[in-house]
Amino acid sequence: MDFAKLSSNEKLAVYGAVAAIIGAFLSFGGGGSFGILTGLAMLVIIFLPQFSPSTRLPGSKGSLMLVVGGLAALGALLALLAWLPYLGLFGGVFIGLLIGIAGQLLMGWAAWREFQSEGGKFNLGMASSASAPSPPAQSAPPPMTPPPPPAEPMQPPPPMAPPMGEPMEPRMSEPMGESPEGSAETGGDKPSEGSMGGG
Repeated sequence: MDFAKLSSNEKLAVYGAVAAIIGAFLSFGGGGSFGILTGLAMLVIIFLPQFSPSTRLPGSKGSLMLVVGGLAALGALLALLAWLPYLGLFGGVFIGLLIGIAGQLLMGWAAWREFQSEGGKFNLGMASSASAPSPPAQSAPPPMTPPPPPAEPMQPPPPMAPPMGEPMEPRMSEPMGESPEGSAETGGDKPSEGSMGGG
């Protein structure tokens, strides 16, 4: 962590982040606990490139600082509005809250200045501020190949089977399991008179 490598806006944001974190602890989380989150996020955005040079932030440093600082400033204003009625009742807690709010507002102001120093372009995502090396230029375009011949047309589908002559469901006049041809050959369901043994 080298303060000498930080710009004046980044130093200002670090002071604001530290004040927001200390103020949140002094006020016992009374509306200023959001300052802990935004303060830590601001410190990560500022110091991560120093601790891990190979890690790329998901956007420019100024844009990320603007998002975190803007959230911190908005949270600070909302916390201030919520705590104004308790000014005389809880003096010590209110002083801690004011320190946290001042730190969050300072983070927002420093983030805005850093964003403006980068040109004011909002850049979030994986695009880095340094441009990627361009591919080597080709001297001549590659020769064009002729397009492939068109595919043969599809064959027509095979003809469908002819419709069945008989319907699939049994007729109501016939009992199930019996075909009309079978009853003529075997003589139907009635047993013959001689087969019963009766006379």
